[in-house]
Amino acid sequence: MAVKCFSRATQLDPKFAYAFTLQGHEHVANEEFDKATTAYRNAISADNRHYNGWYGLGNVYERLGKYEVAEKHYRAAAEINQNNAMILVRIGLVLDRMKKIEPALLQFENAIRIDPRSVMARFRKSQVLLKLNAPQEALKELLYLKDAAPDDPNIHFLLGRCYKKLRDRSSAIRHLTIAMNLDPKSHGVIKEVMESIDQDDDGGWSSEDEH
Repeated sequence: MAVKCFSRATQLDPKFAYAFTLQGHEHVANEEFDKATTAYRNAISADNRHYNGWYGLGNVYERLGKYEVAEKHYRAAAEINQNNAMILVRIGLVLDRMKKIEPALLQFENAIRIDPRSVMARFRKSQVLLKLNAPQEALKELLYLKDAAPDDPNIHFLLGRCYKKLRDRSSAIRHLTIAMNLDPKSHGVIKEVMESIDQDDDGGWSSEDEH
């Protein structure tokens, strides 16, 4: 129904870029990525400075695993809207997935400069810092996040991993237990990490990927 409404709006005004973008969002929600791509491209054709169209294309390509193409479109969106922390986070995420860890960290840091309260930017920064074997720096971010979002199991899980790297066994177990209580369906995965608490490293579980 929503797609029909947005389609009608674009027929009435072919230069109504935002209607094309909303149409694209609906197609993404329905996992109709070809249709979403067409809608976002129509948005850009209607208004080349419509950053939501570029961001939407980046999101589609990221979902399809085409990370280099996604990065290109996210950067186009960031060039238009330079004060949007979320766009920088998405650039960081695709860089991380392409194993470009330090450039990803830079994007997350830039996002935090724009929006110091961004939970997602700080969470992703802490993940990358752990990958770079900088647990003390990661801990600073995670302690902030624990206060900002105390009921988020991902934050407690990452705190558990961080304390594990810091050889703080009791703190690691405490936060892994909190994560398990907050997200019981991930009991098995978290329990494996707890059982390997005295080993060097563990996996990178996250109960959801939309921080």
